[in-house]
Amino acid sequence: MPIPFWDEWDSEGDLLLRPWVDGTLKISDLWKLHNEHRIFPTRLLSLASYIVNGQWNNLVSARINIILAATIPASLLGFLIRFNGLNSYKWIILPVLIAQFTLPFSFENMLVGFQSQFYFLILFTVIAVGLAVTYPQKAVANVFVLVLCLLSILTMASGILTPMAVAGVYLLHWLDKQEKALQHFLFIATLVIVAGTAYMQIPHIAAHHIYRARSISEWTHSFLRILSWPVGPHNWIAAPLWSPGLIAVSFLLRNKKLSKSDLFMAGCYMWSFAQAIAIAYGRGQELSSVPSRYTELLSIGLVANAWFAIRFMEEYKKRKWQKYFILAIFPLFLHGHKKRFKFDMEDIHRVYRHSVIQTDNVTKYLKTHNPVYLQQPAMHIPYPDSIRLKQLLDNPTIRRLLPPEISGSKHI
Repeated sequence: MPIPFWDEWDSEGDLLLRPWVDGTLKISDLWKLHNEHRIFPTRLLSLASYIVNGQWNNLVSARINIILAATIPASLLGFLIRFNGLNSYKWIILPVLIAQFTLPFSFENMLVGFQSQFYFLILFTVIAVGLAVTYPQKAVANVFVLVLCLLSILTMASGILTPMAVAGVYLLHWLDKQEKALQHFLFIATLVIVAGTAYMQIPHIAAHHIYRARSISEWTHSFLRILSWPVGPHNWIAAPLWSPGLIAVSFLLRNKKLSKSDLFMAGCYMWSFAQAIAIAYGRGQELSSVPSRYTELLSIGLVANAWFAIRFMEEYKKRKWQKYFILAIFPLFLHGHKKRFKFDMEDIHRVYRHSVIQTDNVTKYLKTHNPVYLQQPAMHIPYPDSIRLKQLLDNPTIRRLLPPEISGSKHI
């Protein structure tokens, strides 16, 4: 639906587009904090969308997100093709790749244009890892990698894990090739310093402490629950889903058989694995299921696990039937998505029904200025606070930003 939702009202409408229209927007406003995040690329995209489209329309932003999201699997495939990776049986990862980037499990990101930061973060990471693997010893490539790492940090708080994952790729490359150690370690140190400095800049928001895991046991439970997605709810499922990467990378590194495609997939694996660790800490209190918006962060890691299951089967030459257990990721993964598809679609329909009600209430308020239309149950208005929403809707600039079908205006 075109109506803005939740955080869009403040961070996008009141703090970005309204100052732009009023002529008071400052450059520094583009990377101001939004909770723990900077969302710099999302703000640029929102501003560009408004300038081109002439209205503040969530539906337009969500459609742009589809294009942005599609660049992620395209980039993954592009690098694998460049590395001649999809030969032999390795094309079998394609069903996993297609499922992970087409099924509607991450509907929170798909339906809300403001969630583009998730797609930007994954895309920056994939390209940074790909460049690190393609040109590990070229200074120009290192500069581009560093820029992508900085953009990741300015996209979401967990963007600090991008330079760490890239550093892991350089470390694996050195362990495999044992060449130009000084150059590699200097750049690894640079990436770690960048990540550490960015971490020190993340604010500690007291109101968010209630979401954190309170103990090691709670964190462990949340971590395994996250890694068991999309199958769940049993934590043991994390082992067959995520062990292929650990097993295969160790085996390939020990036997000096790491290819460029393996290094690329290892970077994707490390990044998603680290994201799971961070989510389990930051949102691990009484976690019963993985929130839809966070599932996107596991995508490239799951694709990497499928890749390494095949690679292990290729390179492990001993005739032992136990080695076939590593292929359990494929039926488990596909079964998990098949099982959850119905529930994901139900969630999407529920969100749509709420959006229709929200649009109706906001439209009626704008026509009548009767606050009763905003004094509604949870999810019947597109903002958690009806008083704050009224203040926003009473602002003439905000009203002009809204799509005509909501504001009733014939021009912006």
